[in-house]
Amino acid sequence: MIQSLKQLNPCITILLILCSINSFAQTDGDTTNLGNVEVVTTYKPDVAQSEKISIRPVLEDPKVDPPTYSYIFPNVAYKPNSVYTPIDPVFTKPEPAIDLFDNYIEVGGGNYLTSYLDASIHNTQDKYHTYGLKVKHHAASASNNPEQALFSQNQIKAFGFREKGNDLYAEIDYQRNVVHYYGYLVDTPSLELDDINQIYNDINVKTAYTVKKNRAQNQLDFNLNLFDKLGENENSFNLANSSSFKLGKNHLHIDIDALYTQLTETADYKRLFVDVKPHYEFDYKKWKLDVGLNLSLLEGIDTSISDIAPAPYLRAETYLVPKLLRFYAGLDGGYVRNTLRSISYENLFLGNNFTLSNPISYSGFIGMNGSFKRFIEYGIKMKQEQITNQYFFVNDTNELRNFTTVVADLTRFTFSGEFKIDVNQNLDIGFRGNYYALNVGAEIQEAWHMPTYDASLFATIRLADKIYVNGGYFTTSNRQAASLAGKDDALPAINDINIGAEYRYKKNISGFLHINNLLNQRYDLWNQYRAQGLNVLAGVTFSL
Repeated sequence: MIQSLKQLNPCITILLILCSINSFAQTDGDTTNLGNVEVVTTYKPDVAQSEKISIRPVLEDPKVDPPTYSYIFPNVAYKPNSVYTPIDPVFTKPEPAIDLFDNYIEVGGGNYLTSYLDASIHNTQDKYHTYGLKVKHHAASASNNPEQALFSQNQIKAFGFREKGNDLYAEIDYQRNVVHYYGYLVDTPSLELDDINQIYNDINVKTAYTVKKNRAQNQLDFNLNLFDKLGENENSFNLANSSSFKLGKNHLHIDIDALYTQLTETADYKRLFVDVKPHYEFDYKKWKLDVGLNLSLLEGIDTSISDIAPAPYLRAETYLVPKLLRFYAGLDGGYVRNTLRSISYENLFLGNNFTLSNPISYSGFIGMNGSFKRFIEYGIKMKQEQITNQYFFVNDTNELRNFTTVVADLTRFTFSGEFKIDVNQNLDIGFRGNYYALNVGAEIQEAWHMPTYDASLFATIRLADKIYVNGGYFTTSNRQAASLAGKDDALPAINDINIGAEYRYKKNISGFLHINNLLNQRYDLWNQYRAQGLNVLAGVTFSL
């Protein structure tokens, strides 16, 4: 994989031009946004460290921070994005910042010979520096029968953050994930585990450097990714610079983001994406407006592809009822940056016979969110998208029935809604859901594997001083699936109930229990690939 770095086309030097941009932007005393700097959201003493299913409505304007609460359960089976749409809740009242907790180790086990480890070791809250190490492991290895949706997830990450004068953050992350192509087992269970496994190696290096001045701020981000799956390797380089200048009460932003990606083993694929987005943020009467233009460039180094997709950029918000009800709207568009890594994590049963498409997406949205009586928070959002060359997953014709992609235009309307009720200090309940209206081009008959709705109902209960219980119900509509052989299948609706509990024995020791898929339904994650049935995970958390 490393040798393939030498094959980079000289066009990668275009990315390095961005390094010369050294401008500054306003700071109002807020902490720097460095993306997922996990050190500030590490161990929570609640029952929640790894995800079971993420259904979180995106009801926010990007300038509003989402709350920190979430319903989380261990991820005992991979959940494809096209089934469980990522939706992030946002309400008008932000949650307070979470301080750094002690170092911790969480260990557990369950049926399917499940093993679970989550550990975080870092320095205590230093005034200027934070550094540490995180390790995660989660695997199910019950037998030699891969139809039990056996898997292995492993991650180790080292990070450091300096917050003195100019901020600097860096991390190196390695992940190794294993799944099996068990879709063929419906008819012909004849292959050994080693014949159908798929191993993903993922090395990611990230740095972020922020310079702060009174009237200017600049953040430079660099990301190097080396991604390997059996049969193909990918190298990706991302360089982004975000500058902001205070002009009176307003702000001028100039964002430049470049990504170069290439496949190095079997495919001849080299792509350069560059987005240039100047935008101006100002107040007009009771409105906060952010208006600009996004110029999205795609350059095919190995092909004759060379195109610019211009799109308007707009963010607008106002309070219909001061501090209680906010209205917001926006426009956006440009090229979607598909990589081998991104599409593989969306469907881990992807084979090597596929084509990476480069969709162009234009979208507009409006929404409202607010609160009532301080204990009810709610939001709704409507979004319209027009996507050219959207990819859809279908089964290949080979023996393993792994997946390839077909391409068609997609028009999607999404209506999202959510609410959360803090009944009292011992009970929280909430709902999140989406409805989708999907229309595809003449190239295919259906929006394969995409649901027309998904929703979740969740609750957290404090039964006693040291006992906490979480519960959730997840559902999606039925979905249509197809294969290159021309066979269509209807996948039934998903209904998934999960419960969990935590007993806080002492300040630094707690035990947890998760019961997932309580209905014991082996529903289809993807066509021919079913989820695990009823599964249990129990363990202990030690705060060091």
